Amino acid sequence: MVDKNIYIVQGEIGTVVGAIKRNSRWNTHTPLDEEQDPLLNSFGHLKEILNNIKVLCDVEPNVFLRPFLEVVRSEDTTGPITGLALTSVNKFLCYGLIDANHEAAAEAIENMADAVTHARFVGTDPASDEVVLMKILQVLRTLLLTPVGAHLTNESVCEIMQSCFRICFEMRLSELLRKSAEHTLVDMVQLLFSSEFGEALLTDPPCFLQLKMRAGGMSESSKWKKQKRSPRTPCHMVRSPSGQMDSTQSSPLSSNNLSGSKPTLSFQKFHSSLSFSFKSRGGSEESQVEHSQSASVESIPEVLEDKGSVTEQSDSPSIHDMDYVNPRGVRFTQSTQRDGASIIPYGLPCLRELFRFLISLTNPHDRHNTDAMMHMGLQLLTVALESAHITNYQSLLGLVKDELCRHLFQLLGADRLNLYASSIRVCFLLFESMRVHLKFQLEMYLKKLMDIITSENIKMPYEMKEMALEALVQLWRIPSFVTELYINYDCDFYFSNLFEDLTKLLSKNAFPVSGQLYTTHLLSLEALLTVIDSTEAHCQLKVLNSTAQQDQSETLLEEGDASTINGTDTMSLLPAENASVYGSLNVPFFYSAEKRPPKKPQRFSSCLPNSQELLDIRTKKRLLITGTEQFNQKPKKGIQFLQENGLLSTPLDNNQVAQWLRENPRLDKKMIGEYVSDRKNMELLDSFVNTFTFQGLRIDEALRLYLEAFRLPGEAPVIQRLLETFTDNWHKVNGSPFVTNDAGFALAYAVIMLNTDQHNHNVRKQNIPMTIEQFKKNLKGVNGNKDFDQDMLEDLYNAIKNEEIVMPDEQSGLVKENYVWSVLLHRGATPEGVFLHLPPGSYDHDLFTMTWGPTIAALSYVFDKSLDENIIQKAITGFRKCAMIAAHYGFSDVFDNLIISLCKFTTLSSESVENLPTVFGSNNKAQTAAKTVFDLAHRHGDILREGWKNIMDSMLQLFRSKLLPKAMVEVEDFVEPSGKISLQREETPSNRGESAVLSFVNWFTLSGAEQSGLRGPSTENQEAKQAAILCIKQCDPEKLITESKFLQLESLQELMKALISVAPDEDTYDEEDAAFCLEMLLRVTLENRDRVSCVWQTVRDHLCHLCVYPNESCFLVERAVVGLFRLAIRLLRREDISSEVLLSLRLLLMMKPPVLSRVSRQVAFGLHELLKTNAANIHSTNDWFTLFSLLECIGAGVKPPASFQLSSPPNDNDTGAQSDSELPSHHVSEVSLDRGYTSDSEIYTEHHSKTRIPRSTTDGDVATSGWLVVGKDDVEMSKTTQANSKALLNHPLVNQYSLTLGQDLGQHDTKSLIKCVETLSFIVRDAAHVTPDNFELCVRAIRVFVEASLNGGEMSKISKPYYALLPPVGMVLCGNGTLSAWLKQLCSKRPVSGLNANRPANPCPLPPFPTGGEW
Repeated sequence: MVDKNIYIVQGEIGTVVGAIKRNSRWNTHTPLDEEQDPLLNSFGHLKEILNNIKVLCDVEPNVFLRPFLEVVRSEDTTGPITGLALTSVNKFLCYGLIDANHEAAAEAIENMADAVTHARFVGTDPASDEVVLMKILQVLRTLLLTPVGAHLTNESVCEIMQSCFRICFEMRLSELLRKSAEHTLVDMVQLLFSSEFGEALLTDPPCFLQLKMRAGGMSESSKWKKQKRSPRTPCHMVRSPSGQMDSTQSSPLSSNNLSGSKPTLSFQKFHSSLSFSFKSRGGSEESQVEHSQSASVESIPEVLEDKGSVTEQSDSPSIHDMDYVNPRGVRFTQSTQRDGASIIPYGLPCLRELFRFLISLTNPHDRHNTDAMMHMGLQLLTVALESAHITNYQSLLGLVKDELCRHLFQLLGADRLNLYASSIRVCFLLFESMRVHLKFQLEMYLKKLMDIITSENIKMPYEMKEMALEALVQLWRIPSFVTELYINYDCDFYFSNLFEDLTKLLSKNAFPVSGQLYTTHLLSLEALLTVIDSTEAHCQLKVLNSTAQQDQSETLLEEGDASTINGTDTMSLLPAENASVYGSLNVPFFYSAEKRPPKKPQRFSSCLPNSQELLDIRTKKRLLITGTEQFNQKPKKGIQFLQENGLLSTPLDNNQVAQWLRENPRLDKKMIGEYVSDRKNMELLDSFVNTFTFQGLRIDEALRLYLEAFRLPGEAPVIQRLLETFTDNWHKVNGSPFVTNDAGFALAYAVIMLNTDQHNHNVRKQNIPMTIEQFKKNLKGVNGNKDFDQDMLEDLYNAIKNEEIVMPDEQSGLVKENYVWSVLLHRGATPEGVFLHLPPGSYDHDLFTMTWGPTIAALSYVFDKSLDENIIQKAITGFRKCAMIAAHYGFSDVFDNLIISLCKFTTLSSESVENLPTVFGSNNKAQTAAKTVFDLAHRHGDILREGWKNIMDSMLQLFRSKLLPKAMVEVEDFVEPSGKISLQREETPSNRGESAVLSFVNWFTLSGAEQSGLRGPSTENQEAKQAAILCIKQCDPEKLITESKFLQLESLQELMKALISVAPDEDTYDEEDAAFCLEMLLRVTLENRDRVSCVWQTVRDHLCHLCVYPNESCFLVERAVVGLFRLAIRLLRREDISSEVLLSLRLLLMMKPPVLSRVSRQVAFGLHELLKTNAANIHSTNDWFTLFSLLECIGAGVKPPASFQLSSPPNDNDTGAQSDSELPSHHVSEVSLDRGYTSDSEIYTEHHSKTRIPRSTTDGDVATSGWLVVGKDDVEMSKTTQANSKALLNHPLVNQYSLTLGQDLGQHDTKSLIKCVETLSFIVRDAAHVTPDNFELCVRAIRVFVEASLNGGEMSKISKPYYALLPPVGMVLCGNGTLSAWLKQLCSKRPVSGLNANRPANPCPLPPFPTGGEW
């Protein structure tokens, strides 16, 4: 079966031949003429070959390609015929008819590339001609991108690129064709730069062609000469049917020269409508010809030219016959291609040449480069950098460091936005992947961006600033980029503080001057947030890694498999911040490929210095900058400052100072020159000159290096001193090349004068520049009466003439720019250029320390000014992430600052209480801020310190506005039947009545409009209030209290301090506010009862302040008393704190008597609950004494012991409270159970104005009688004995056999008395509660309450408390005969005939009361 591919070739032959025959030129031809025509003859010969084979691979690709390529090369074919031949060639490539593995494939591909890139045809019309050019582009693209394209040589690839560039830059072609050429170039560049090539050695054959672009296009075609192609006459081998290789001589048009010199390149086309210039085949003259229907030729401008000039004479030697010399002067000898020799495929040489050419297109100072060419170059460079790993090739990296970066930085100043934007994009690609090699270039780039952003030039477009900020944001998003900025620049002595300066710039730029937010402000904020985002992500990752490692460790420990640990990959167990640098995607190629660790900068002790080391470096850097500034003003002052701060030794070391003068780029070169040239510093000058390496340098080169380090002073003696020291050193290190040192000095001086003569504009205006002959004449006989080497003088003259010795301070413009760039490249090649690459997450702690302030300030401003919901949410997200980072690193000051900022936006503290519900409910931004504040407090309350006060202030405002949930304003109460009481009390009836009257009067006098306004809140206000209530409900403020048990102790203590400090002072006193804060304090204390001992002293001191010092009773005192009992009830079960809690109850005994009497019910009910729930937990006699003393004082009006009363209130409320250890401690043995009390005049009434209610007994009665006087007659009868008994008041005699105590009792509340009796009844009813520790106290209390019951009231009022004591007492005393008898007599002697019944004058004495021994 015949191969299908043969049919394809035969079909294409028929198509092309038919087109040739249909041409008008073939209509009259005879068959004999056709056989003689070389084109038709070639196709006929190919037909015969194809008819004799079965498989197409039996013939070499050149055999079936040759006729088609001859048509492409022919100058006599028209455009349509050439187009058909090109279509056939393209089909052969696409169908894979050329086997890439065939031994002759390389030769065929070379012939194809040569034919297509030098295609010629007769023009018809512009549209048809462009169709042919489009097909040429198509074939070239297919040729390079298909697998067989790998056989192309470096020269062929350059020719292909040349053809595409010429079409792309020919402005008279249609835009469609030019764009097609541009897209073809993009595909080709992508393919070439995505290929992997080995670094070419110097011995490899170089690329003999150099791409060179000329501006002007076809409009200047008359200036360019058509280059005549060298003949190519190799033999093509054709496989005959017998299998032997036949040699066929191709025609000159179809020949391909593979042996001999390389041809000059041309890409010609015939055009039909425009005038043109071309060089005729036989001569070198240029002719102007107008278009006609005959053969007309017009050349597209050359893009790819030979290096060097090409002569017009056809017989002149080609440049390719010469040896190749690279820009560094290395000469390569050309190796000719002999018959049968292999063709070397393209590689790095063509890649390097293409890259160099693309870079040259971006040079804005090249007048040949148009905007379109520069833009095209930037686009192709973008494709190249996106596709290639440039760092793999040192030859390409050198181009990047120098020409590319310099051109890009120059384009940043362009006012054309398309070039500006394209250059920024290329810069990003460079620094994203190659910043390790571009340390100084990156610094310059960022400084230029900063200048653009801060520029106040009104002519600068706003879009340029916007794009500069976008570039920063994009760089900031590169993992580890900001960290590397901080380490390599901020922590380097002689670099700018790039990270710090940029952070300040971004923060400042986020604040709009006009108050309106623009894109630039938001971009600045986004850049700041990028650092926060990455830091927050690293923190999250560290937390996850830490958790995973803990789980893994626990698993290993549980399994007991210790050997597994040794076999585990240690890299997987490292935290993120210590992960290997080599695992990063951004690691330079040579790190990972060669497995070499990164170089360690000299200033660091390791590749990952610790934070303290970085802090020391930054401190030293600040001192160096200060010292430098002082040196630039007065050198001695700067040196002295550095000595004082230990940066320079004392006494001064000249070598150390000289090294500092050389390596510090911030120093003023003028000051350096003045300082080292001072006569007092001659030794320093010697040390300074010794820091240079002059060995092997010609004297002008050494002098150039020397004079660039400082500014040469103008005084002749100073110049002489500087040059003498220089020449002595140079002469010594170079082996004394001159006869004397003076000869070297004279030559050095002559070089300086020559430099001035050649380059000083003022000198050039007055005199003609010195010639080489004059220069030699001036130095005649100077070298020890001999002449210097004339060749050396000539080289020296040319070097100075061509390149000025630059003294930077005296230069400007391009000269200074060139010098600065050369210095940058020089420093980059020193150890200063070492760039430390870091893993993501390193030094986040340090970065956040520097950025949190500007970031939170910017976030606050944007949040405040913006009305866009998306921007508001972005700001809130930034706040949340800052809070998370602060919590992760424990930055309490950061978190406090953040909370304080957010609290301001809630409007809770700034609005009045009346307007707060409406304003807050209608302000979505305030609600968002409030939700954020409470959510952050819930999540990260552990690190909250000073911010608690702001949160509590907000809570207090919510309380005043009645926006808090009901559960937070209802508190526990012992007296209220429901057990709850609201802290937001309603007005008292009297006040309400008064208010109603006033309201009626006001309403009566108001106008109708005002009356309608008082009818009630509007619908909008009601909706706003409901929205506010709903928002606060979502904030869940109560969670702050309930979750306080999980706070760290320090945060808990700050929360309690905040609650105490929020309590209003005398000027803004409000009982309800203070009561609310007190209630929250109590709740927090109860929630933290497991660690209450840590905060008890604070709580007790506050309660003491509220209870003991007030002179009047109020709602706050009442809540403090209740709170104290609530704490005691719940804390008595804890043995570690129970004694202190009970001791704190003595605070109640220290209260002012009027105040205590007003809160007697709360105390009585609280005592009842306390003993009812915790009686079994009280074991100390002192504690029982405290409780029974309270019972007696509250229920019976007994005045507290005088030792408990404070003589005067303290001056300072904060220090006036007594600790539990300072409270008076009373033991029952120290105080008589039947002791007397103070007189009636010492009993305080409620308002200090009313007299005490008269008692039914007198002081004399108490002293002398065993019975109480209950009748009116008894009172009158007792007056006669009152005077005689006054002497006994100080030491009353108490009858222990009497029921009466002989004590005076004050006023007491009936309900309090009843509750206290009930409490006492509960204690004595259960024998388990009566112990030796409290028995005597119980009995005493019984006697007190019996006497308190006899208060002059009716029998019904006194019988209940009295008789309520008898059953429990009886239960306790039963079983003991003596006690039973005593109880019977006690009951039988009790008067039962009423309060007014007469009792015996001398009642029978009762039996002695049982003593402790009898018990």
